[in-house]
Amino acid sequence: MGSFPASGAVCRGRKRENAIMEFKDRRQPPDSWIPWLDQWVADMRFRNLSERSIGYYWYKITDLARLTNKPPWQIDQTDLKSYIVRPPSNAARRSTMNAVRNFFGWAKKAGLRADNPAEDLPSIKRETRHKVPAPETAVGQGLHDADRQTRLMVMLAAEAGLRRAEIAIVRREDVTEDLSGRSLIVHGKGAKDRIVPLTDELADAILASPKGWLFPHVSGKGPVCGDTVYRRIQHATGCSPHTLRHRFATAAYISSGGDIRAVQELLGHESLATTQAYVTVTPLNLRSVVNSVREYGEGMNVGQVVSTGGKTMPATE
Repeated sequence: MGSFPASGAVCRGRKRENAIMEFKDRRQPPDSWIPWLDQWVADMRFRNLSERSIGYYWYKITDLARLTNKPPWQIDQTDLKSYIVRPPSNAARRSTMNAVRNFFGWAKKAGLRADNPAEDLPSIKRETRHKVPAPETAVGQGLHDADRQTRLMVMLAAEAGLRRAEIAIVRREDVTEDLSGRSLIVHGKGAKDRIVPLTDELADAILASPKGWLFPHVSGKGPVCGDTVYRRIQHATGCSPHTLRHRFATAAYISSGGDIRAVQELLGHESLATTQAYVTVTPLNLRSVVNSVREYGEGMNVGQVVSTGGKTMPATE
């Protein structure tokens, strides 16, 4: 850490042309932030964070820099609280909090700041309420969109359960084949890959695309970002990509006869509790389960009387 100047003084005079400038194809932060962000990105890569996480964290801190219009050494906890509450959902606020804590925790350890303004920020509770999956009418509308790439994005979310960031980085070469059929190698959170079986229709649609990124950026430099996937799916269906993922989870759970572990594997969740929050169980599903219990008892020839302290009474009373 000895290569870093003392808090506040670091790199304040460093000019944009001397900076590495990570993510050059994106909107850049004010000059005073670039040296800090360059070094932070290098540190995250050294710690083997996934490129998707690094890109997202960089985007959030760059957004903070532009909104506050302050240099990084002047940001205080009030600035952070005002920024963290901007996203509409708890999940988005938690992600923003993670980016803020990572950056300012690193800045203090690196000697760029004497303090960490994110250190004592209160935690944001994880939402436990069940999300409503996208309705079938919305899915059908998206599958009939005039744009082929948008239709493919909708299929990957609704029929394979991919996250928007996972959809953005799918390549034609990610389709594999074995004795049971064709599958997709999904590059998920935390640099963790998983295998998701594909329907013939979805596999054919992917393989009909040119080699390389399924959704290349207009600049020709890499794929589109997850935000682009979000906007296109939202415009085509009226629903967010995440609600299509919930639709997939619910359909997979019901059609598998309630195999929650299989759904967990398909979604790429580490926690079974997270998967359970994705599955929507309707009153009709619950009634079907209760009726199945009665049918199970009848099929097992359950006795017609129940013993109660030497007396007998009908089992149905």
